[in-house]
Amino acid sequence: MEDIKATIIRIIAEYLDKDASEISATDRFTEIGLDSLDIMELVMQMQEELDCKIELTQEITTIEKLAELVAAQKA
Repeated sequence: MEDIKATIIRIIAEYLDKDASEISATDRFTEIGLDSLDIMELVMQMQEELDCKIELTQEITTIEKLAELVAAQKA
């Protein structure tokens, strides 16, 4: 799951033009400056890179929770 988290953080960091070290897996998406449209764009990219289908819910608010969702699908 660490690989999944690292990939998600890298994708978000590139999108926000930040260094990956500035983003924590426990940060809420809103805390790092993402709105719902940003998240939808990022999800499309993540689905392609991680080769999975991501169905976001209201409970998926952090990178860590998103990584758990992806890992569960890949298991």
